[in-house]
Parts: sequence; structure tokens; C-alpha cells
Amino acid sequence: MTRLQEDKIFASQELSLVAALVSWGFPIFSVERSDPKRIIFAFDNSPELQDAVQDFWDDSGVVSPKKYFSALREIKSRIYGGGNVA
Repeated sequence: MTRLQEDKIFASQELSLVAALVSWGFPIFSVERSDPKRIIFAFDNSPELQDAVQDFWDDSGVVSPKKYFSALREIKSRIYGGGNVA
């Protein structure tokens, strides 16, 4: 991956962060299974996404419990159901 591509994509394998980002309205760009036990979620990178990631790690972001649970369920479905996992 080139540096330009890296700047345009934010990737994480942290399920709780990914669920929070989806809850906040950031769509998953792609899901890749790099090995049987590792899944990487990619998002279009932006200053807003970077702020949301920082809010998550600072424990200052607020998310609706229902939205978070729904996002987590959707993500797990994609992981274990095989939907859109390369």
C-alpha cells in the first residue's frame, strides 16, 4: 500500500472501536481476513473519523447503546456469516 493510499484509508482490527465508528455513522469501506483469526476493517479516512477515533480512545465519545449493539451485531454477522469478508 502506498503512503497516499494509507492516508485515505483508516484500518482497525479493534472490534469495539469499529462498532463505535459504525454507530457514529462511518460506513465500513472493506473487511479483509488476513488470516483465520484476524479481520481488518477499513474506513475512508477523514479528519472527522480521526476525531471520532480520538474520542473513542479518550473515552469522551457518546454512543446510543441500541446503535452500538446493532452495529456490533451487524459486524459480527459480517465476520461469522462471511458477508463481504475477503
